[in-house]
Parts: sequence; C-alpha cells; structure tokens
Amino acid sequence: MTRVPLRVYQNPGGAELFVRLTTHKGDYEWIAATIDTGAEVTLLPLHLMAIVPYQITARGQILVEQAGIAQQSFEVTEARVTLALEGLDGTQTGEFQAVVWFTDTQEALLGFDGILDRAILHLDMPALTGYIDLADHN
Repeated sequence: MTRVPLRVYQNPGGAELFVRLTTHKGDYEWIAATIDTGAEVTLLPLHLMAIVPYQITARGQILVEQAGIAQQSFEVTEARVTLALEGLDGTQTGEFQAVVWFTDTQEALLGFDGILDRAILHLDMPALTGYIDLADHN
C-alpha cells in the first residue's frame, strides 16, 4: 500500500489530494480532487480530454441522474485513463488505470470505481489530518 497524505478541510468538511495525469506530450497535468465517498466514478473536467490520452468505454456517453432527483441530470463521457495520486508532501502512487467520467465541470471528484474501492481512507477531522492507503496493484 502507498500512503498519500490528504488536505483536510472543516466547514465545510472535506479532503482532497492531487490527481496526476500523463499528457499527450509526455509531461504531467495535476488537478486537485475532492474525495467523494458518494461518487460512483471519478469525475474530471471535460477540458482534460484534449490534454490526456484516454479510451472511451463501451458505455461511452451516459446521462447521469443525480441521486435519482427528477430534473437533475448531466451528461458524461466514460473513459479509461492512466493516472497517479499525489499527496501534499509529494508522495505519489504508481500509475494505474481507472474509469473516469469527463463532464462540463471545473471540480474534480475522486470516486469509487478503480480508486476508492481499493483504498483505505483515514480522516481525523478534529486534527484536520488524513491520508489514503491505496493498494499498489490494479
């Protein structure tokens, strides 16, 4: 397991880390991502599709209903990307592939499929500290 330190917030409570994506040019693009234990899949801004290599999954374009609330939906493109997670102190996981949803947003949310479903999340809200232990295999 690789232990990656988190940035922990209070009021509103939350935790974030960095997602590192390899670009078409071979360098890296970092984006801060909020850990969302209610997100089925990691959500990334649509503009990243022009920057990073990806493979669209068989599901491709999907209409996502937000928690089943009527009239609350958005479109995503489901794709597989190669990424790594990076903590505040520079600790990084190895690169791995995960399914993500690209959509029209400025925020990135770290979700379950391929990421949180293989991680152990540690949060100490009173001390505003935390880390994620991520299995080192796909």
